[in-house]
Amino acid sequence: MSSPRYDWWPYVKGMIRRYPELCARQEELRRTKMSPNLTGMPGAHGQTSDPVADAALRELPEINRRELEAVRQAIEETRTLPNGEERLEMVRLVFWKKTHTLEGAAIKCYISYPTAKRWHKEFILLVGENFGLL
Repeated sequence: MSSPRYDWWPYVKGMIRRYPELCARQEELRRTKMSPNLTGMPGAHGQTSDPVADAALRELPEINRRELEAVRQAIEETRTLPNGEERLEMVRLVFWKKTHTLEGAAIKCYISYPTAKRWHKEFILLVGENFGLL
């Protein structure tokens, strides 16, 4: 296995892999609780409960928000490129579903392996640029 060309390369690949998990965590933090607190523990007396405001104030940590936004922007930019949906399908198979290697994803998406490598590299560079590493 070759060593990465840049120190940030594995970090950006990790960002891309964590994207579905970060989306789910953000959605969970924004979701309002519809059931009452049934733990039996005493609550703060004298304070009113506003579940909508509480949900709006809960957020991911700053670094996770930046990572999530960098990948989101890369997805939107990739979608506008020629063959954008095919590029994103390759990213889904390799990074998010983790069901294919890059070569296997190339076969599944009916593209050549060199094209898959180029798209892979371009997507990683785009995420790194959006995060501010380039």
